[in-house]
Amino acid sequence: MTEPPDEAPKAVLPEPGDPHTLTVMDLSGYVFRAYHALPPLSTARGEPTHAVLGVTSMLQKLLAEQKPAYFAVAVDARGPSFRKALFAEYKATRRATPPDLHPQAEHVTAIARAYGIPCLEAEGFEADDVIATLVRYAKDNGLDVVIASADKDLLQLVGDGVVMHDSMRDLVYGPTETRAKLGIPPEKVRDYLALVGDSSDNVPGVPKVGPKTAVELLDRFGDYDGIFAHVSEITKPALKLTLTENKALGDLSRTLVSLREDAPVELDLEKLKVGGADLPALRAIFRELEMDRALDVLERSLGGGSAEEPLPPVRPKPAPLPAVTPQVVSSRAELESVLAEARASDAVAIETLLEGDDARRSPIVGVSLGWREGAAYVPLGHVYLGRPDQLPPREAFEVLAAFAGGTRPRLAVHDAKREVMIWARESANLTLLDTDVDTMLASYLLRADERANTVEDVARSELDLVLDPVASILPKSRAARGRLSEIEVERTAAFAAPRVRALIQASGAQLTLLEDEKLEGVYRELELPLARVLAGIEETGVRIDVLQLSSTSRTYDVRIRELEKKCHELAGHEFQLASPRALEVVLFDELGLPVVKRTKTARSTDADVLEELAPQHPLPREIMAWRQLTKLKSTYLDALPSAIDPATGRVHTRFNQAVAATGRLSSSDPNLQNIPIRTEEGRLIREAFIAADGFSILSADYSQIELRVLAHMSSDPELISAFSEDADVHVRTATALFYVAADLVTKEQRGQAKTVNFAVIYGQSEVALARNLGIEQKEARRYIQAFFQRYSGVARYLDGVVADARRTGAVRTMLGRKRTVPGLDSRNRTERWAAERIARNTPIQGTAADIIKRAMVDLELALRARDAKSRMILTVHDELVLELHESEVATLPALVKSTMENAVELRVPLLVETGIGKSWGQAH
Repeated sequence: MTEPPDEAPKAVLPEPGDPHTLTVMDLSGYVFRAYHALPPLSTARGEPTHAVLGVTSMLQKLLAEQKPAYFAVAVDARGPSFRKALFAEYKATRRATPPDLHPQAEHVTAIARAYGIPCLEAEGFEADDVIATLVRYAKDNGLDVVIASADKDLLQLVGDGVVMHDSMRDLVYGPTETRAKLGIPPEKVRDYLALVGDSSDNVPGVPKVGPKTAVELLDRFGDYDGIFAHVSEITKPALKLTLTENKALGDLSRTLVSLREDAPVELDLEKLKVGGADLPALRAIFRELEMDRALDVLERSLGGGSAEEPLPPVRPKPAPLPAVTPQVVSSRAELESVLAEARASDAVAIETLLEGDDARRSPIVGVSLGWREGAAYVPLGHVYLGRPDQLPPREAFEVLAAFAGGTRPRLAVHDAKREVMIWARESANLTLLDTDVDTMLASYLLRADERANTVEDVARSELDLVLDPVASILPKSRAARGRLSEIEVERTAAFAAPRVRALIQASGAQLTLLEDEKLEGVYRELELPLARVLAGIEETGVRIDVLQLSSTSRTYDVRIRELEKKCHELAGHEFQLASPRALEVVLFDELGLPVVKRTKTARSTDADVLEELAPQHPLPREIMAWRQLTKLKSTYLDALPSAIDPATGRVHTRFNQAVAATGRLSSSDPNLQNIPIRTEEGRLIREAFIAADGFSILSADYSQIELRVLAHMSSDPELISAFSEDADVHVRTATALFYVAADLVTKEQRGQAKTVNFAVIYGQSEVALARNLGIEQKEARRYIQAFFQRYSGVARYLDGVVADARRTGAVRTMLGRKRTVPGLDSRNRTERWAAERIARNTPIQGTAADIIKRAMVDLELALRARDAKSRMILTVHDELVLELHESEVATLPALVKSTMENAVELRVPLLVETGIGKSWGQAH
């Protein structure tokens, strides 16, 4: 290669903060480089993060050191580029994208957007074309450009006022450095690549023309066109022949490597200005991905916040306690001695180890105890030969319950509901619920959007401590069937001790954070006592009529076959309804319906797509009905019989208290939250939920609770008047939508008004509302405008909620539950709209969830005070279901209704509708 002369000027970066420089980052390229350059890393949940960590570190360094005045990042669009249409083999030799690369790329893009950096892409174009377009735009506006990349293709853009910065190697390329690297100046890079090709993109080039030959040809003949204009002057026969025979390949290659400057991206200098980082969003992402270093860099670099939004102090995380050798407890006397030692400490943590994850039935293996000065392990169910002596579980829990219920230091557990259910098997003493800290619930309240709140997650979040999961001590070759009870007691004790000692430190930190975040009330008065209530509900379970399920299943079979036949008639032939590919062909190829959404490999036929296509053809609607019935049949009618516990004859669903960011409960194993409420299909399923002998089913359902919460929180006089006068709020809305008197509102108009009312609560767009109502978007817009004109207080309230969330980064429910809302200042309209929707509906939905939780806690206390024989058996959304003892039918319904209606005090009455029957279907 030609060496540049010594006096050739070297490229340098502009001065930090130069107001006349645009920095453009090749984000897709950096993600790819970081992915392959760094060793694999992942979160405690197993989510890969090494590429995210690498690119984020580079991005933060660039922002801190270069302080760019204008900044944009370019990303590759999802679909193929125009080059693929020109040459089908373009990039065909590339290996399939690793499955863990794309999610990391999405995280990096989200981080860039949270920093306020526009992420630009153009369908049919590549990131390099977007960069070329930005370079042209910047130069047209008098700006210099720094291209943050290491892609040699981009060297063709280097020139006057444009440099390329490989920040990973800290190299800067101008004309001099380009010539040193490739042997030719930047203006010849395109021609050079056309000749030599590019194996990484499968650009063919001219066969047998390598880098050295290409440089010699360009030096001699000037450029690509000059070479082919003077082929006759080339004296090497082989070279002359390959150039003569392969000019078409060369022309194609030059087109493929040429960067387009006309990519259709939004070019607005104001939007390219750096500033306005979304600090709550960045914190949320970094915490979710366990990027503690990035979070620390963020706090140090942007820690000042705005004058209106001072950042809370960053509390140092407590250091983990030093390791200790746990004592193995084999007798009652040893256990009492250990607990006496623990009682002298300031904090104790307890964790019960099970063979599985079912608190009701999984065999108990042992109990781990930790205090600040030591740790102990009580083996209870190890089964291998040669194990040490073990206490009988009942005796061990009797001693533990006495300790938990007496004078003791701060007690921490992880998942109090789980511990109570385990202890209840061996002891009727449930005083463990008087625990001071449930680290799972505290973690959930402090980080509502993080769906994982395991012991490992808590240790990582509060202590930066990595704990091994249970699977780590099981035999690797037997992981699928390895049993904890077969692991040596000493190994189990050594595994368990760091966990409980971590809970001690984490629980103290969490108590401080709960107080700082003003979450102590919702934690102590709502979530912690609710754990006991849910434990009782899960333990009680619900009785199922298997014969009724079988009868309903046969009814469903008939309806499913009818729907299948109708779908085949509408399609014009039979096809596999359960096959997305077959349905894709019918909808888009045969019926010619428009493609709404694409996945990586196909045209989507998901529920949203079918909903959008339904007004255009009857088949999508019938497919949705078929899917609903088949799902209900498989989820409930076919699955519930196998979920019955043979020991109790009842189904015991598991209520998940620390999952939904809004505060809603969910259920699993089986999930009973998705049984349709208003449909005949749902009623048939509920008919199979029956009362035990001597009992009836009592259903108590809050009426329009979210609209009542909205009336209270917005103080809207129209809504308050409607509920205070016990008027039909849906009819009142209909009068505003359709300009008719209340007594002339039709059933259909009331139904549409009801949809509008709840669309406002859930933050639906006019597009979604139009789809749900089957009307034009313009008409849906008018409905929403009419709603806000009638209920102007609601409009002011919702706008205020978003403004406050934008200022503070979070929203709260009436009872104090907090949810962080990142993305409110995103420059991406879709992200910003989604964040605003969360900000609007979370306080309403979350308050409704808090109210039913409060009602459950209050009702449990009321039932216990009466020593009632009736008991709660289910909670589904805004409904409580009880088994009502025949001796209490005359008195308990009124108590339930009163307790629920007085759970909180609103500006409007809370109304609970009750019903009684031998089945849930009859009662609801």
